[in-house]
Amino acid sequence: MKKEEFILTKKGYNPKDIVSFGNMFLLGNGKYGYRGTLEEYREDEMVAFNVLGLYDQYQDKWRESINLPNPFFIETFVDNESHSLLIKKPINHEISLDIYNAAFLRKTEFEKINISSMRFLSSSEKDLIAERYVIAVKEDVDIDIKFGVDLDIYEINGPHFKDKKLEVKDNKVTFVGLTNEDKEITTFTIYQSDEKMTYVDGWFHIKKKAKAKEKITIIIYSYVKKEGGCTSFNQDFDDNYKMHATSFNKKWENAYVEIDDESQFDLSYSIYHLLILEDMNSYHSIPARGVSGQTYKGAIFWDTEIFILPFFTLTNPKFARNLIKYRIDTLEGAKQKAKSFGFDGAFYAWESQEDGLERCSKYNVTDPITNQPIRTYFDEKQIHISADISLAIERYYDFTLDESIFVEGGYNIVYECLKFYISRATLRDNKYHFDDVIGPDEYHERVNDNAFTNYMVYENARIALKYFDKYVKYTDKSLSKDKINEFINKIYLPKPNKDGVIEQFDGYFKLQDKKPHEVLKMRKNNKEYLGHLAMNTKTIKQADVITLLIIAPHHDLSKYLRSNYDYYYPYTEHGSSLSASMYSLSASKLKIEGDAYHLFKKSAHIDLGIEQKMYAGGIYIGGTHPASNAGAYLSVVLGFAGLTFDEDEIKVNPSLPNNVSGLKFKIIYRDKKYLIEIKKDRSYLIKEETL
Repeated sequence: MKKEEFILTKKGYNPKDIVSFGNMFLLGNGKYGYRGTLEEYREDEMVAFNVLGLYDQYQDKWRESINLPNPFFIETFVDNESHSLLIKKPINHEISLDIYNAAFLRKTEFEKINISSMRFLSSSEKDLIAERYVIAVKEDVDIDIKFGVDLDIYEINGPHFKDKKLEVKDNKVTFVGLTNEDKEITTFTIYQSDEKMTYVDGWFHIKKKAKAKEKITIIIYSYVKKEGGCTSFNQDFDDNYKMHATSFNKKWENAYVEIDDESQFDLSYSIYHLLILEDMNSYHSIPARGVSGQTYKGAIFWDTEIFILPFFTLTNPKFARNLIKYRIDTLEGAKQKAKSFGFDGAFYAWESQEDGLERCSKYNVTDPITNQPIRTYFDEKQIHISADISLAIERYYDFTLDESIFVEGGYNIVYECLKFYISRATLRDNKYHFDDVIGPDEYHERVNDNAFTNYMVYENARIALKYFDKYVKYTDKSLSKDKINEFINKIYLPKPNKDGVIEQFDGYFKLQDKKPHEVLKMRKNNKEYLGHLAMNTKTIKQADVITLLIIAPHHDLSKYLRSNYDYYYPYTEHGSSLSASMYSLSASKLKIEGDAYHLFKKSAHIDLGIEQKMYAGGIYIGGTHPASNAGAYLSVVLGFAGLTFDEDEIKVNPSLPNNVSGLKFKIIYRDKKYLIEIKKDRSYLIKEETL
């Protein structure tokens, strides 16, 4: 591990990059996120100090996670001229993200001054964020530095604070905000400088005649406290940074993957975006956009269980357990949702927040031409979410043998989800069918017998039956083994046709034979929602049948992987960041190593480009993509390495792409840590290490 390889740097300044760089240079500590923005940026530049797990609703707008006031606002004036990059062109400018130490750095050169800064969100003291801002004076000038807590908060569906109060005493600013839902949150921000500070009209100022070669330093500590007063902390910037970096470095020990290839940084960068979501004291789970902001309402989707949970199960199983505990804690919300639709059991929210209630709107996208909302049915018809969670619980148990997860509510989830499916099923021709659903491919809504959904229901029932005798005592015992057996045996499971292809849903084969490039040509606006253009065609948003064949291997369908890969790949638009990794895993299993590598790169590089997909219809969906980041990791560890498990035995079946000379990584499996090393000749080493 060469630490110098862990630096992302972008040179030059282009205002068009502000939004994408905000995502790309994100900092986080599993509790808060701070977008990669510059000190002089404000609301219009989407500065966001995001809080994970704290939500609010303003009037009838979408309920979403909260952004706090920005404590790092600084604008420097030299000889009465603003040196904000929004106004003045620099000689040189660069920003860097140190992903090994989770720190953001900035260097800007102007004619008369240089500006440098460094910020971090502490991994050792989770409520602390800090920055050091330095002005190096190149010639005698008049300096006016304006700084303080910026109350103009960037919000998608706000304002979320109905009351905002600032109290300033000496160099300390106390912010007390009251949300629309009457939650109070307090931040304490301390500004340190050897220079004289005055407070005028809501801002601190340092004004002076500065001499050439002089340096002016401002250090900022902001501490978040949801209730009560400010906890004391060490006010030495270097000490705080060292403690933070030491804590964050430890996260890499089990997570780092060495890939002998040019994609090393892309993979490490993906892993970084997962590590910044880890907080051992948190049970809030991980939103679809991580801590990059309010997109998708800061809600938790199936992304967490199917993509992100396996990463943490292999690298930090204790935190993986926290993610499952979140679903246990929100079971009542899932039961309320099922009841609201007239069903039994638990129907988990498609978009879940802290209480597990459904937060997905009925109009999730807008028409960019008419600006009218478009009705979608994700909240009602994505019924596979409950089975996804049940399967994730079993996978966690298989990897950890942690029986307590079943005892403390995990089995009850499986059981309640099964009750939901039994009540939701339609008995027709002596088979249980699932009509009017949406599978992973969201371009085709309200279809019957989506293969992924039906097979996942089967998985849910299988898990319930497998552990019934041991854990049914932790449920209401309303289901008998006979009833579960009868249900399993009658679930309609679509079979492969004569060509070995499983029909994605009833009637899919009869749709218009249009591929993604043909559907894209139908758009009248480049933000137009493809779902309404693709619905009568075979073009699909993301891996659907392929995802089924990868994550639910308990059926004898693996021999049909190639036929389904060949059939569905040309029709897959990859309109979701979840898609590429499923195809990469499939390609590795099929030894199509070129495709496997290309699709891995697509997953790993998703937050490193400046052309990310930012809109669904007229709705902003920008931000980071932790599920895709996790998919990149899985593409390498489960795909290239071919890692599988058979009870206590770990196996590898390497499928290294031509340009990958080797792999080296560690995993934790059933309370043991292993080092796995694979060479180009596909020889390998599996060595147990001290946990």
